[in-house]
Amino acid sequence: MGDSNEHRIHLANSIAGGLGNVMGLLSTYPLTVIKTRLQAQNKKKKIEEKTGEKSEIDDTKNDDNNDVYDGPMDCLMKVVSRDGVLGMYSGISLKLVETYLWNSTFYMFFSVLKPHIDDIIKREHAEGRGYSAYLLNVAHGMMAGMGTQLCLFPMNVVNTRMVVLQHKKGKNEKNTGIVENYIRVIRDVYAEGGVSAFWRGIAAGLMLTINPGIMTMIRIRLTELCRANGYTGGGVHFWVGFVSKMMASTVTYPLVVARSQIIVSAETSEDNHTLNDRNTNVLVALLLSIIKNILHVPRTIMRVVEENGGLVALYAGFTPHLSQAALKEAIANTVRNKASALLLAILTSKRQQP
Repeated sequence: MGDSNEHRIHLANSIAGGLGNVMGLLSTYPLTVIKTRLQAQNKKKKIEEKTGEKSEIDDTKNDDNNDVYDGPMDCLMKVVSRDGVLGMYSGISLKLVETYLWNSTFYMFFSVLKPHIDDIIKREHAEGRGYSAYLLNVAHGMMAGMGTQLCLFPMNVVNTRMVVLQHKKGKNEKNTGIVENYIRVIRDVYAEGGVSAFWRGIAAGLMLTINPGIMTMIRIRLTELCRANGYTGGGVHFWVGFVSKMMASTVTYPLVVARSQIIVSAETSEDNHTLNDRNTNVLVALLLSIIKNILHVPRTIMRVVEENGGLVALYAGFTPHLSQAALKEAIANTVRNKASALLLAILTSKRQQP
């Protein structure tokens, strides 16, 4: 009976985790569309100013009348007037599925690990080592993130290739169905390096699990602090999510920059044959790749600083990323907590019915 109750808790947390982040994505996706269109327009202007010739860059995927945007609000009004409200959600379908799967899997791992982490924290407190709870909370988030990465990273690889494939298609090229494209991409990836090719680049991704680790620690501490002072409700969940994501991203953003550099280096490096060898044990190759990339992080960060004129380069593009990510997590944390309580109540009531 205890195991059955635990399963209900894990299921509720998993579904709520996926739904919360889907709502966060739906709420902030229009900001992504506006940001992308403005960035494309600015890039086009810079090329035209530099070369003196008309750029061939399309401002957006669906722009046929080459609208010029004077700012975010102007972009919003023109997109809505031309394409309707749904125009602000162009291309979101695949992202919604990916977001739900990633976050429902993450919170399944998180929920399963939680009782074990809580038991360790209680023992540490009993032995006078309460300070270790902070590190255990970080480890909790990181382990959930690593489990999610290991399970779903192949989907990330395939989806990334799908985006590249869509961009490479010519205007007059016949569009094939999404299923056909998926099968094609899966075959291409497998042909490049066998099964291990679906996890190529995961080492750099595993480094960023420090972000949900730090965010978990801050979120738990802030929630406990608010409860101790009598603050509860949706508003608390909103601001706890906002602040925890903001602080975690501020600390880990340089790793995002380093990861991008590492991925580029890995794609062009001739000594990246370990993961390409079909006869190499996948786990051994993955472990070696993780160690190698971790050792490259300090050197990569220093190179970015030297080549781009100081520490500011580590936070290039940080402000729009931070504001959107923090808002999305604030909404997700609010919905997640409410949905989890509601789902758990529903599952429990069904269990108690005769």
